[in-house]
Amino acid sequence: MRFAIIADIHIGDYRPFKGVYRKVTPCAETLLKDFVQKMNKSFKPDFVVQGGDIIEEINHTADLENYKKGLVILSKLRCPVYHLVGNHDLKYLRIEDVKRLLGYKNLYFYIDCNNLRLVFLFPKKYPNKEIKLSPSQIKWLKKIINTNKKIIIFSHYSLIPVNTRGNFWFSECPDKTFIKNHRQFIDIISSAKNVKLAFNSHLHWNRKKVLNGVHFVTIQSLVENISKKTEGQPTNAFALITLNNDFAAIEIKGRDGKNYRIKI
Repeated sequence: MRFAIIADIHIGDYRPFKGVYRKVTPCAETLLKDFVQKMNKSFKPDFVVQGGDIIEEINHTADLENYKKGLVILSKLRCPVYHLVGNHDLKYLRIEDVKRLLGYKNLYFYIDCNNLRLVFLFPKKYPNKEIKLSPSQIKWLKKIINTNKKIIIFSHYSLIPVNTRGNFWFSECPDKTFIKNHRQFIDIISSAKNVKLAFNSHLHWNRKKVLNGVHFVTIQSLVENISKKTEGQPTNAFALITLNNDFAAIEIKGRDGKNYRIKI
């Protein structure tokens, strides 16, 4: 089985943060189109995961338009696309807006694919700024984790605490990167013993951490400028994953490329 992940596409405004144009948003649509072409012609994945933050927020009207643009481009893929929802997607858009655009009843769901169960989570930022899996989602997760299939989990936010030292965006605010009920989440997946791999985006870098035998992999943003220049080139990052019965080969393309081989 082969699948790809593309994340933090950020179609929208081009603006500086800390004096740096760190998200090269003017390139987002072109890079996304190139990604679709590469997938259709070369890699030919069984499915693609859009990892959240498909837009860089502007206002409700512009965000609706830009979200639709991203979906139209991704609709050209010759395989299913499964969408996660990120914090920038929901700055001005409502949850109901995104559900309607995606045609989803819920923003968390699972797909059974051969001997795998693919679990897509929706951590939500609450009014008190905490990022959590909702009580109903926790209850649902306890139920659907009960399977003989190997499980791969996808989330926009990290599902475990991470060291953000040196991260351009989150070095001083690690609490904005991971779910606050992570201990409850870890207890659930540890009891199942068949969760092998989890992917997230949001942090705009590539990282891997192993906890209780589960490999947690963070995927770089498509448009991140890592050049140390005020205006630089985007990473053009996306991940290609090839699975067999025993291993996952993960190749993260782009200017910030990484390769991992993980026993599953």
